[in-house]
Amino acid sequence: MTFPAASIFTHPLTTVVGPGGEGYGSLEAFVDDAIEIERGLVADAIAAGARYIQFDFPLYPYLVDPAWTARFEDAGHRIDDVLEAAIAADAAVLKGIPDEVTVGLHICRGNYRSSWMCEGSLEPVAERVFGELPYDTFLVEWDDRRRDGGFEPIRFLRDGAVMVMGIVSTKTRELEDADDLIRRMEEAASFAGGIDRLAISAQCGFASVMVGNDTDEDIQWRKLELVGRVADRLWGDG
Repeated sequence: MTFPAASIFTHPLTTVVGPGGEGYGSLEAFVDDAIEIERGLVADAIAAGARYIQFDFPLYPYLVDPAWTARFEDAGHRIDDVLEAAIAADAAVLKGIPDEVTVGLHICRGNYRSSWMCEGSLEPVAERVFGELPYDTFLVEWDDRRRDGGFEPIRFLRDGAVMVMGIVSTKTRELEDADDLIRRMEEAASFAGGIDRLAISAQCGFASVMVGNDTDEDIQWRKLELVGRVADRLWGDG
């Protein structure tokens, strides 16, 4: 089951007061309520049998994109303060989740009709995000290194966590080369401390919105099959 990452509630440009003054007195009060609601929804999913809970689209890609950080600062927000609030929210939403339930954080950059909202290396936030947050898996988009930066932030991955490498694009029809994906995974492993600390996946979903991406069903299946073949070569007998 997938839920919104709690840190997206801390987006500093969120409007929490309506035109007539209704709503919340502060962003912090809104975040507290949103996290409490989400905890309840997560508990319901676990009670129904879910054993994997994923949180999607946290705030961190905004905090490494110069265009977005400039907007936040122009509105009077310190990036360090925004990062602190985001980290606190993404940790707080996990309260009460049993140890036997796996929790993942998908660091998405946007996926609307093959476009994106944020770009830039995760290096400025990686030590806090990958080193402190108690998620079992981090699913990170690295399908376009010109947009996403290099694999160096993986070195901050905390002990016991797995980095899921989103290196197969759901945005394009072009089918990646398996040998190139193997090389990229081996490069990432050099920062992670071994290939067994990694997994491979598509960078995001094929239809984050109803209209989907600029691709087709055949390409989707071919890309999923490619992920499987590369995984077999890295961790299986193939």
